[in-house]
Amino acid sequence: MLKVAKFLRLPESTVFGVSTFYAQFKFSPTGRKKVRLCRGTACHVRGAPRILDEVEKHLGIKPGETTDDLEHSLETIACFGSCALAPVIVVDDNVYGRMTPKKVAQILGNAKSN
Repeated sequence: MLKVAKFLRLPESTVFGVSTFYAQFKFSPTGRKKVRLCRGTACHVRGAPRILDEVEKHLGIKPGETTDDLEHSLETIACFGSCALAPVIVVDDNVYGRMTPKKVAQILGNAKSN
């Protein structure tokens, strides 16, 4: 951030303030594959908490974390707008609807954190 602040001729605190405001800026490495789970109302009612538990168990990480091998990052999202498919997870650009705990293993394969 210091280099960016110098380049922009701004105080480092200003650059830090902007970078912490937007969720798209990350301060630690993220995984090659992004696993996002919807926590909207429809998904919640249709079992998103169970799906999240299974994803956490399968990957060995919690939302906001990345596996040690930097293969997967897990995020929760307020709503994808795919309520008819609830519960939904998105892995990279692939949307998986009507999720069940059993489908988690099929979609994530043998991914496990170390």
